[in-house]
Amino acid sequence: MTILYKVESRREFGNAKEGNVFPHKVVLCAVSARNIIAFSALQNLSSHVYVCDIVTPWQYYKVCNSKSLINVLEWNANGEQLLLGYIGGRVEIWQPKEQSLNVWQLQFHANIPSEDIIQAKFFHNGKGVVFNTQKKDHTYYGEKFERLEQRPTLTGFGGVATEGCILLTSSGLLAAFTLPQLQKLAINNTSNSGGQAQEPTPLSNASSEQVELFPVSHSIGISRSYIEHCSIVASASGALNIAYSTGWQQQQQQQLVYCYKVSLQLEGERIVIKSESLASIFLNTLPSATLESKRIAQLLWTRVGNEDVIYVVFNVGDSASLLEQWTLTRRHQSVHALLQQSATGPAAGSKPVDYVPSESWEQVAKLQLSAQISQLCSSRLIAADCEQLFAILQDNSVQVLEPGTLKQLNHTQFEHDAETRFVCGDLTPTSQMLIIFDSHAQLHAMQTPMLKQHTNTMQLLLLLLEYCIVTGVDASDVLLLNLGNLEALVDKLTDNFTRQPSYVRQFYYANFLALKSNLCRAQQQEFDNLIILHAISSTFKSLLRPSDLGCQDKGPADNLAMKLAESVPDVDTVLLNLDPKDFTVEPMMLQSLQQLIQWVTDLALNMLNRLPEEVMKSKLSGKRASYDISRDIVAISSLRELLVMIRIWGLLNPQCLPVYTKTMDNIDVLAILFRLLTRLAQNPAEPDELLLDECSLLSKQLLIPQPSRHNPTTLLSAQGYAAVKSGQLTFTSLVEPVGLQEIEMEQVVFANFIKDGVSNLQLGANPSTIRRCARCGFVNSANKVAKTSALKAWCNKWLHCHCGGFWKQIN
Repeated sequence: MTILYKVESRREFGNAKEGNVFPHKVVLCAVSARNIIAFSALQNLSSHVYVCDIVTPWQYYKVCNSKSLINVLEWNANGEQLLLGYIGGRVEIWQPKEQSLNVWQLQFHANIPSEDIIQAKFFHNGKGVVFNTQKKDHTYYGEKFERLEQRPTLTGFGGVATEGCILLTSSGLLAAFTLPQLQKLAINNTSNSGGQAQEPTPLSNASSEQVELFPVSHSIGISRSYIEHCSIVASASGALNIAYSTGWQQQQQQQLVYCYKVSLQLEGERIVIKSESLASIFLNTLPSATLESKRIAQLLWTRVGNEDVIYVVFNVGDSASLLEQWTLTRRHQSVHALLQQSATGPAAGSKPVDYVPSESWEQVAKLQLSAQISQLCSSRLIAADCEQLFAILQDNSVQVLEPGTLKQLNHTQFEHDAETRFVCGDLTPTSQMLIIFDSHAQLHAMQTPMLKQHTNTMQLLLLLLEYCIVTGVDASDVLLLNLGNLEALVDKLTDNFTRQPSYVRQFYYANFLALKSNLCRAQQQEFDNLIILHAISSTFKSLLRPSDLGCQDKGPADNLAMKLAESVPDVDTVLLNLDPKDFTVEPMMLQSLQQLIQWVTDLALNMLNRLPEEVMKSKLSGKRASYDISRDIVAISSLRELLVMIRIWGLLNPQCLPVYTKTMDNIDVLAILFRLLTRLAQNPAEPDELLLDECSLLSKQLLIPQPSRHNPTTLLSAQGYAAVKSGQLTFTSLVEPVGLQEIEMEQVVFANFIKDGVSNLQLGANPSTIRRCARCGFVNSANKVAKTSALKAWCNKWLHCHCGGFWKQIN
C-alpha cells in the first residue's frame, strides 16, 4: 500500500494557543460522504471537535468543545450533519452554517440523563448502489449499477424514509428520535409574527436557536447490563442488527456476544421500539489462567455479500491480539414426526411441517496478530467482489485482510515512534483511502490496495468515477491517487457519458460536469463556465409556463429547441415562429436576473472573440486542448436558446438587457451573437474562415469584458500528487504548503476587486462578508439580497460550490 501524506501537529508547548497543542489524548475520527474528516481530541481536559477537507488536510476548523468526553462521532448519509455522543447522555447534531466549513451551528440536541452514549446511528434511508467490478465493461449506468434492495429504518406516510437517530447507552437502553423537517420548523417560527402572512424561510435563516428533541427509550433486553463494546448495522428488512458484549461477562469462562434485531415504527407521531433477541455467539471457553489476559476489545457487524458477519477482536496481554470471524448460518432443522402439525381445521389440505428454520453463528476464521488492534475497518462500498478488512495496529502498521479466510493481503508499516501510536481510523466513501489518527491527533493517509488487485486499472478507475456520478458521493479520494494516463481516462469517461440515454444524461449532467472539472484542473475555468451556463439555463427554463396547458404536448423550452434545430441565423425570424405568451415573465423578476443575462452574453462574446486565436494555436501545435467550450455543441445550443429568451424578455422589460460600450450605436449585439453562434453550431470542430474573420471584428465593434479569474488555491490534486516522486508528503497543521499552490500568471482587469462568481456582481476591493470555496476558490457573497422567487431559486442552487466543495466564510 502507498502512504500518501501525513499532517504533523504543531507542538508549541510554550504557547498554548487553541488548536496548536496536541498532547497525548483520546482521538475519534469519521469521514463523511463528501470527504470531510471529523476528529475529536481531548485537550486541556476538554473535548474538541475539528473538521478538515481531504484535499486540504493541513487546514482544520473547529466545530465545538465541551467539558464532557465525546464517545461517538457519526455522519449522516449525505455528509451534511455531524452527530456527537457524550459520556453523560447528551447528544448533539451539528451542521455547517450556510454550508460554510469554518462556521458550525448546533441544530438539534437531546439528553438521556445518567447514561453514557456508546453507539449512535442515523436512520438508513433505504438508498444504495451495488458496486460490482464484474460489470465494469458494460456501457449503460443502469446495467453497471444496481439499486440496493433495502427498506428504510423508519418510514412515514406513503412509505417515505424518515430522518432520525438511534442510540445505545452503556446500561443497555435504546433511544430513538426523529429529526423535524427544517421547513416545518421555519413555518412554526414565523406563524406568530403579528398576524401577517410571511413566506417560510429555512431554519438557519429563521432562527439560530437550537432545537431540543425528546427521544423515546426502550430496554434492548429483558434485563439491562453494563455494555462495553457494541456494533450497529442496518439490515435489508429495515431493522437494525445490534451486537454487544457486557463487562461482567469478561470475567466469566464462557463469554457471549448478544445479538438483537431492533425495529422502529411510527404510531401517530410517536416512535415505537421493538427489540427481538437473535442467536447469540458463544465464544470459546477460556481457562481461568487466561481470563485476565484475553478480553474483547471491539465488535464489528457487517455484511459480506449476502451474509451477516461479526468480527470479534480480543486483546491478548499487552502486546498481542486475536481476530475471529463469525458468520450467521441459516439451516432447516428437522422436526420429529410426533411434533409435526397435522392438516386439520382451517389449514386442512396443507402439508405437515417437516422442518423449521434455525440460525446459529459459526466461527469460520481466526488470526493471531503480534500487536494490539486499535480499530478494525470494513470496506464502505456495497460490493461482494472487492470486500477488504483493515486492521489498524498499535505498532503503527496496517494489515489488509481478506474476509472469509482472514488471509493477509497486504501489510504496511508506518514510521514508528515510541511516543505515538495509532488509535483510530476510517475509510473514505469509495474505500480508496484509509485515514488514520495517532495519539497526537496527527493524520496519516494511505491508498488501499483495491486498484492493484485488478489487472485493468483504467476500467476500475472509470467504474469508481461513474459510481461517484450515480451516487453523488465525493470523488476526491479517487482523484488524489496517481491516475496515470489522465487524458485517456477523461476521454473514456466522456465517451461513456455521451452513450447514456438522454434522460440519464440530463439527470446526472451536473455531477458529471463537477467531476470532469475536478479531473481537468488545467481547464477548470472552461468547466466552471459550462457548469454555470447549465445552471442558468435550467433556472431560466423553469420560469417558462405554457399559455394553454390543454393544447400543447411539449413545453416552451422543447418548442424552442425544435425551432433552433432548423439553424435559422436571424434571431427575429425565430421569434416570429414562437408564441410570445409562453415566454412571458413578470418585468420585476426579469430585472432581478439582469446580472445573469449579462453573464450569458459576456460568455458568448469572450468565446467568439477567442475562437480565431484558439484555432490558430491548434493548427500551429498540431494538437487541440482536451476541452474547449467553443467546440462544445451542447454549450453552443444552450447559448442560442438563452439568447432567444433574452431577446423576448428585452421586449417585455428593456432594463434587463445586457449593457455594452459600443463603437457604433447601430450595432445589435444579440443579433450578431446569435448569427455567429448559429454558424459555429453547424461545424464547431472546423469553423470556416469567414466566421473567424467576423469573430475577429468583435473587439473593434465593442468593448469585450474580461473574464474573471478565481484566486489561487492550495490543495492536493491528481496532478499535484503525481508530480511528487519522493513518496510520502508531509504537511504541518495550519501551515499552507507552498509547493502545492496554484499560481495564475494571467493578469486581468479589476484584479484588485473581488467578483461574485455566482451572481456576476462586483463586490469591491474590501467586501464586508464573502464566502470562498475551500477547494477551487470560487467566490460568493454571503449577504443574501434575493427579492424575487427566481433569484431565490438561483441562490438555492449554490448551497455547495459547483465543484462539490464546502464554502469557507471570510469576514
